[in-house]
Amino acid sequence: MTDRDEQHEDYSPSEDVGSGFSVNHDISLRDNSIVELYDEGKSTYQIADELELNRHTVSKVLKKNQIETRTIADYHKLKHEEVVELFNKGKDKKEIAGILELTDYTVRKVLEERGLLLKKKDRDTILIARYVQMKNKGYDNESISIFLGITQKQLNKHIRNSGVNVTAVRHKTETIENIADLIRKRLEGYKVTELSLEYGLDLLLLREVFYDFGLCCEV
Repeated sequence: MTDRDEQHEDYSPSEDVGSGFSVNHDISLRDNSIVELYDEGKSTYQIADELELNRHTVSKVLKKNQIETRTIADYHKLKHEEVVELFNKGKDKKEIAGILELTDYTVRKVLEERGLLLKKKDRDTILIARYVQMKNKGYDNESISIFLGITQKQLNKHIRNSGVNVTAVRHKTETIENIADLIRKRLEGYKVTELSLEYGLDLLLLREVFYDFGLCCEV
């Protein structure tokens, strides 16, 4: 057998073809995974990390498949929509943050901006309204602080920083059972006339109370 015959005997075309097919098949699977993950809303950074690829490789695959990559603003908008969707499904802020790999602060800000959560200033206003309501019912500060889940020191700080004349408000709201609900609904956008009719309260008195809480008093 000649040297040339030995070379032909060692050479196996099927091995090269099979190997090439395997490589191409792997690349095809990889590319499909990249596209699917991107369609699911993941960023190029997240995809690269999940598939253990270079981010530029991910970008090239998307470009090859004529997929327009999202901007940072687009990505944030998509994430924000997912935050709202999960919240509407009953997930709390911490759960949403964990699922979407966001900070608790980001989740809270998104929900506040969409009107799904009250902003800190509004939450503090409602806290003062609850304080007034409980004081009118005869509770002492210790009991109120326990109910609100804060210390008496924190309660006193809230009262000082609220800008609300608690003594004057208590005097005006002695006959109002649900002052905290009224304040919350006003913050949610209910009109003063609507609340006056719903709760059977004097319109002028209600406007004065809202004014004392620093709320806008247009009818």
